[in-house]
Amino acid sequence: MASQSGDQPVKVVNVDCDRTQKEKDSLYAPERKAVEDLGGELVLLSATTEEEIIRACAGARIILTEGLFTPITRRVLEALPDCWAVGRYGIGVDNIDVEAATDCGIVVFNVADYCVEEVADHAAALVLACARRVVILDRHVRGGGWDNPPLKHPLRRVGRLTLGLVGFGNIGRHMVPRLQGFGMRILATDPYVDPRLAADAGVELTSLERVLGESDVVSLHTFLTAGTRHLIGASELDLMKPSAFLVNTSRGGVVDEEALIQALKEGRIGGAALDVTEEEPLGADSPLRSLDNVVLTPHQGSSSVESGEDLRRGLTEALSSMIQGYWPPFPFNRSVKPKREFKPRP
Repeated sequence: MASQSGDQPVKVVNVDCDRTQKEKDSLYAPERKAVEDLGGELVLLSATTEEEIIRACAGARIILTEGLFTPITRRVLEALPDCWAVGRYGIGVDNIDVEAATDCGIVVFNVADYCVEEVADHAAALVLACARRVVILDRHVRGGGWDNPPLKHPLRRVGRLTLGLVGFGNIGRHMVPRLQGFGMRILATDPYVDPRLAADAGVELTSLERVLGESDVVSLHTFLTAGTRHLIGASELDLMKPSAFLVNTSRGGVVDEEALIQALKEGRIGGAALDVTEEEPLGADSPLRSLDNVVLTPHQGSSSVESGEDLRRGLTEALSSMIQGYWPPFPFNRSVKPKREFKPRP
C-alpha cells in the first residue's frame, strides 16, 4: 500500500474538476481506481483562486489541473511543501509556473501523446478551409449569392501553395503527410529540432522570418511560454503576404490578438482561422466574431471520443507510476531535482 506518512494514503487532488457528481462518478472512474488500488485517495473539487487551491491541496502529494487558466503559480507551489508533482490534463502546461515548480523540486507532467492526431486533423482542415475559402463561399451562398463571391484574392491550386509550420513537434510533424498529400511545399521553424529530422520528412527547416514571408498559410504549433507569448505580433504579421492566412490551434497567447485584429481589418493579411484565442470563451464583443476574413472554432481541435480515452489512460498511467515511485511517462521539467526520488520507468 502506498502511503505518504505512516498509514496516511497518498493524496491526489484534481483542483478544477467543475463537474456534476454523476460525471465525477463516471468520467473519473479510471483515475480513482488506479489511485485507490495503490492505497491512495483521489479528491475532485473546483478551486479557482490561489487561496482556494492552497487550502484544498494541503497535504496533497500530486495535484492535477484541467483548466487552461487555473493559477498554479509560484505562490501556490511554495505554499505546498508536501507536493511531489503537478499534472496537466492535456499537453500545454502554460497555467503552471514550471520554473517555480522546478525551483521547488516539483515534477510537472502532461500527457504529451494525447490528441496529436486530432489537432493535426483540425489544423489541416482549417488550412484547407483557408486555401479554398470554404467559409467565405458558404456565407456568400447562404446570403443569397452565387456568382461573383467576395474574394479579395483569387483562388489558387493547393498544390502550388506553401505551408509554414511554426513549431515542429509531434503535432507539427503530423501535419506534414496530411498536407504533402495535396502537394504543398512545407517550411518549418523550430529552434529545438534537428534539421535532419525535418529534411527526412521533406520539410525545410528555416527562420521564422522566412516562414512568415514565403508561406501562403502559416500554422502555429508551439507551446505558450514566456518566450513564445505574442510570438506573432505586429512586426511578424507585416512579414506575411497580403494574401496569406494565419491558422492557430496551439494557444491564443502565442498571437498578439490586438495586432492580429488590426491586420485583418486593414487587409494586411488574407485572413485567419483560430481554434484558440487569448481570452476563452471568446468575448461576445470581440471584433473577431464579426470579421468576414476569420474562421472561428471553439477550442475543439483536441476533441474526439478516442482522444478523451487516451487522455484518461495517460493520466491513469502517470498516477500509477508516481504513486509507486517511478517517473511519469512525460515529465515536462526534466531538469528538476525532485523532492521525492523517483526510479526510472521499467
